[in-house]
Amino acid sequence: MAIQRVHQSTFHRGEIDEKLISRVDLQAYGQALKKCRNAVPLNQGGLERRPGTLWLADLGEITRLESFIFSDDQKYIFAFQNTKLKVYSTAGSLLQTISSCRWTTAQLFELTMAQQGDVMIVCHKDMEYHTITRTGATTFALGDFDDKYKDSQNGKRTYKPYQKSAAYNVTLDIDSTTAGTGKTLTTSAAHWTSDYVGTTVRYHGFECEITGYTSSTVVTATLRENIAIELEDDPLESQEATSVIKVLFFDHGLSVGDSITIEGAEDIFDGSGNGHTAASLSITTTVTEVIDDDHFTYTVSTVGKVTAAGGGVRVIIKTHAPTTNWDEQMYSDPLGYPSAVTFHENRLYFGGGDTFPDFINASKAGDFFNFDVGQANDGDAVQVQIASNEIHQIRHIVSEKNLQIFTNTAEFYLKQQISKPVTPTDISIVKESTSGSNTKARPHVFDGATIFVQDNGRNVREFVYNQSTEILEANNISIESASLIRNPKDTAGLHSQETRVEQFFGLVNDDDGTLAIYSAQRDQKIFGWTLYETTGEFLSIASSHDYFYVVTKRTVDSTDIYSLEQIALNCFDLPTDYTISKTISGSYQPHGSPAVNGAITTASTLIVDGFTANVTPSAGETFQFGGTGTVFTINSVVATANPNEYTITIDSNTTQADNATLVFVTSKTFSGLDSSPDMTGLTVHATSGSTETDNYFYYGSGTVDSNGLVTFPNATSACDIGIDYTVDVETLPQDANIASGQLTGYPRKIGKSIIELHNSFNLQVNTLDVLLQNTVQDDSTGMDKFTGKKELHTLGYSTEPFLTITQSVPLPFRILGITTEVYY
Repeated sequence: MAIQRVHQSTFHRGEIDEKLISRVDLQAYGQALKKCRNAVPLNQGGLERRPGTLWLADLGEITRLESFIFSDDQKYIFAFQNTKLKVYSTAGSLLQTISSCRWTTAQLFELTMAQQGDVMIVCHKDMEYHTITRTGATTFALGDFDDKYKDSQNGKRTYKPYQKSAAYNVTLDIDSTTAGTGKTLTTSAAHWTSDYVGTTVRYHGFECEITGYTSSTVVTATLRENIAIELEDDPLESQEATSVIKVLFFDHGLSVGDSITIEGAEDIFDGSGNGHTAASLSITTTVTEVIDDDHFTYTVSTVGKVTAAGGGVRVIIKTHAPTTNWDEQMYSDPLGYPSAVTFHENRLYFGGGDTFPDFINASKAGDFFNFDVGQANDGDAVQVQIASNEIHQIRHIVSEKNLQIFTNTAEFYLKQQISKPVTPTDISIVKESTSGSNTKARPHVFDGATIFVQDNGRNVREFVYNQSTEILEANNISIESASLIRNPKDTAGLHSQETRVEQFFGLVNDDDGTLAIYSAQRDQKIFGWTLYETTGEFLSIASSHDYFYVVTKRTVDSTDIYSLEQIALNCFDLPTDYTISKTISGSYQPHGSPAVNGAITTASTLIVDGFTANVTPSAGETFQFGGTGTVFTINSVVATANPNEYTITIDSNTTQADNATLVFVTSKTFSGLDSSPDMTGLTVHATSGSTETDNYFYYGSGTVDSNGLVTFPNATSACDIGIDYTVDVETLPQDANIASGQLTGYPRKIGKSIIELHNSFNLQVNTLDVLLQNTVQDDSTGMDKFTGKKELHTLGYSTEPFLTITQSVPLPFRILGITTEVYY
């Protein structure tokens, strides 16, 4: 029999897909696991129990989370629910509930949002966009983004994004050039619906607010200012020996016979002073000829002596003839709303939507609510279209070194000149990859790349710049762990935590409510996946920069409970889920208000009544008479014939008056577990200790009864109470190179395993307990941590021998490495 030693010193590749079980040629094989459930691979190479969760609040219904970070000491958790928003502090205090929101439950995970300073903008393609503004340390106000658009100084124009949705050749006619109400707008083809009421259209740039719907071609509107269209400089051209005047009017949309009024023209004379006077040029007349889209003619009473351009710098034309030069606000009920939003390089960007799925709109630089494209100066608003050979529906836009654009079929970025900000005249949209992005799972910048979920819901990719090829690549980072990606619907990144060197990216799987966690350090070539599972489901995730927050759905006592929970820093902080802390004090006495029934003199046995129903005092619990003085320990308890009365023996004699109260210092029984949160019927565990260097205690487990009571085997003054989650770790089949090739396929067994542990309390290997403690838990110092190597022997041959690592109770463990002796 030959022996081959296999040493695995790192687990940072996490769990790999079972379809790779025969890929012993992969580098990942020696750094990964067959299963890594509820365990965290460490940057240093080890593996430990995942952190538990702290219960913060009862949410009451399906909820989507998002963080709102105003400053380091003012962070909030936004809980988006059906038509409302709940604002929580990071400690779980409900600060405010905002109602009358437009989003519905079905839209929650398709919402996109962007925050700048004290304002968050929330978008969905089927919903008028909202603003949420921080108005105080604990108060927020809901608003309509449509009300935020900047107006011109005279109040006649609102600087929204505009675009024509009708076909190019569809004309718009207005019945008057004079500002006022009751104007009739007529299109040459069916266009209007009743949803247009309240929206704005522009006729040659002049705004009309629609006030009434008549038919698909006719609406009524309020014209905000008199129509007086200013032409380009010197737009008039006289024709030698004729009375015809040629007019430069871009995209005029006029027809022969249309009425026009020319104002403000200057003389057009030849060198001898002959030609057309200002008075002869500035007249009311009709169009005599349409030359092209940008030129037409009219006739005057004088004859030109030469062919010459002129007319001055402020020629005005007034007309209300049908024109193709009209547009409408891009974002509205009839046209839909943007599906993506972000802030980038001091501009606000909107993208996507149903009517304009491949358009990007950017505000003026430094003026987030002003979308006036103006004269395309550097600081003016930007409007750009992807406009490739197919329609790309924009789903997400992300601010990175460049503006990144994620669509249903491809990934783009907004190209600009090197070392220059985005300007209207020097940008283009460049396609970099063709993966396509999921609608629900928002991309996030993480570890030097933008992580996004592919449209199929099965691949996770990073959009990252490759210095060799000088392009942005969409690399698949989940290919080795594809089985853990199950149609994610929510994402969040956590870049640093106080006691950890790892950084994590979390994805909530919609298929089964698990949480796929990606850990990466690009500079060290460390990356891998693990899976968090809990009793119930994870529904949403958000990050406050230093903690993950999750929404869970658990069925408790036949009722679905939706909770806001915070994922702890590490398993020493919390080793259980759905955890709350209980401390015995004067205000929290699970035993009720027990008192001595009959005075005693120098005795250790006394009768006590007044206990809360169903709460029996237990040996090992401690109390003080009146809440002060000597702490007594209960040695034995016997129930009397009277309800809630007991004969108690304590550890020393005492003299006490009748009705002297007992205030408990430690207890085995804890109450109030049927609300905030409801743990009725759940098996819970009690622990204490919050850091790796603290004393650590385990008080046992118990089941919460219908009265919200649980009794643990050991008494304590304070503990964390929560539910266990199953750690399930399996090594890959132990394989190695031997003289004749690979061990793959050989019948073999793991005869001995050497597991190197660090600060560990509990572990099972192949379902057998690993003895880690030589002493019973001490009342003052707690449990002994084990650091060192443990040798284990196992039996049985297999063609795929592996080790399973589990736990019997929820306590911290950390494995630094595993060495196996493989017999073959």
